[in-house]
Amino acid sequence: MIVGLTMDIIAISMAFLRLVLGIVFAVVALYIATWVLGKLTKEFKEWEEIAKGNYAVAIYIAGIFISVAIIVGPGILGLFRTLDLVGIMLGFLQLVLALGLAVAAQYIGLSTLSRLLKGIDVWAELKNKNVAVAIVAAAIVIAVGTIVSQGVESIILAIFV
Repeated sequence: MIVGLTMDIIAISMAFLRLVLGIVFAVVALYIATWVLGKLTKEFKEWEEIAKGNYAVAIYIAGIFISVAIIVGPGILGLFRTLDLVGIMLGFLQLVLALGLAVAAQYIGLSTLSRLLKGIDVWAELKNKNVAVAIVAAAIVIAVGTIVSQGVESIILAIFV
C-alpha cells in the first residue's frame, strides 16, 4: 500500500514538473518566435503598434503565438516520459527540435504570406490597422503551424520512440 502511494506521489510530482517545464518552454518559445519575427520585420515595430491599440497587428501576433503553441505542443509530450536521465534528455531534445521547427515554420509562414498577398504591402496594411489583412495573415501562419505540427510529431516519434 505504501509503495503504491509512493508511486502515485512520484507520478503526480513528475506530472507537475512536466507542466511547469511545459509552461517555461512555451514562454521561451513565444519569446524566441517574437524575436525572430522582429528580426524578419526590422522596420516594423509590432509591440509599439499593439501599444497604440492596433488590432490588426494584435491579431497577426496572436496568430504567430497560436502557431508556435501548436508546433511546440508535440515536443512537450516527451518531457519526463521516463524517470531516467536519458529519457529526460531525450525529452528536452524533442522540445528543442520542436522549437527549431516552430521558428522555421514562422519564416515559411512569412514567406508564404508575401507570395499569397501579391500586390499588398502586408506590413503597411497592418500598420494602417487593416483587420482583413491581419486575419488572412494570422490564418496563414496558423495553417502552416498546424501542418508543421503533424510533421514535428512524426519526426519526434521516428527519432525518439
